[in-house]
Amino acid sequence: MSEVRVGLQGCGGMGKGLVSQLVTLEGAKLVAGADVFEESRTKFAEEYSVPVYESLTDMLADGDLDAVIVATPNNFHCPNTVEVAAAGKHVFCEKPMSLTLADCDAMIDACKQAGVKLQIGQVLRYLPDFAHAIDLVRGGDIGQPRHGLICRYSAPRPDWGHTWRDDPEKVGHYLFEVSVHEIDFMRCVFGKPVAVSGWDVSLHGDQQLWARATTGAIEFEGGAMCLIIEGMFNPIGRTEVEISGSEAAMRFNWGGQFKFKTVSGEGDWEKPSSELAAGREDGRRRELREWIEAIANDTPATIPGEEGKANIELALAILQASAEKRRIELPL
Repeated sequence: MSEVRVGLQGCGGMGKGLVSQLVTLEGAKLVAGADVFEESRTKFAEEYSVPVYESLTDMLADGDLDAVIVATPNNFHCPNTVEVAAAGKHVFCEKPMSLTLADCDAMIDACKQAGVKLQIGQVLRYLPDFAHAIDLVRGGDIGQPRHGLICRYSAPRPDWGHTWRDDPEKVGHYLFEVSVHEIDFMRCVFGKPVAVSGWDVSLHGDQQLWARATTGAIEFEGGAMCLIIEGMFNPIGRTEVEISGSEAAMRFNWGGQFKFKTVSGEGDWEKPSSELAAGREDGRRRELREWIEAIANDTPATIPGEEGKANIELALAILQASAEKRRIELPL
């Protein structure tokens, strides 16, 4: 396939952010967009000069498409993906893959039966600090990964209820909408999780979605452990990652300084994130490029549905562990 013709389902901010990178790729062409909101699709048509449709069904029926980017609210990822696959089109599905394991299985099965590629948008693993950390782990620079601490929390949000992201029915939980990024990164570093303990509490009874403190303690095959602390509960806030291995450790704080220190004291270094970002491809561009290349070359997706499902399983396990007040063994 010399050129992959792509449509966008969901012309909001996330969808347009992905398309802004898609149009820079050789071998890909944006040909259509679809959105239930007239204002969103009108603006998209004006910006990209492509036909737009009110529904995914109409776009699939009228558009000459090879593939579709699904960037709709979380609870629509499964039905949208299944519909695209049934039409014989390849799928790039924005994170989180879905909100249940059954939906994840339905998406995987639909794409397999149709013989189309399914790529999940887990862009965090491709952002400079995180990508460099993964490279260090996979290159053996820290020895055997043993312990991790990942923090991403901020103040509760006082004003909410204005967009679909404020609807628990559409979002599911902070773990799905935000923390699935850190969960994916954690799996890239430590491998296969085998058990989870979790704590999930709300600071305000009337703000169940954006005023939560969620902590997960994840045990991995081989004995490593990672603690993840997420949510909107602390006005001081913290965005920091720390990975400890048998030979060295690293710590970085999302666009600040990246520190690397060995047990022996030899080869220690510290660099600003901007230096690590130099020469790296935009993360959104990379995930889309890999999807387009998988379609064009008929090679496996680099972040397939099975990876997306594994992240959802961890999020669900943290919530189940909290609800049942016990350690949960994996798989669920």
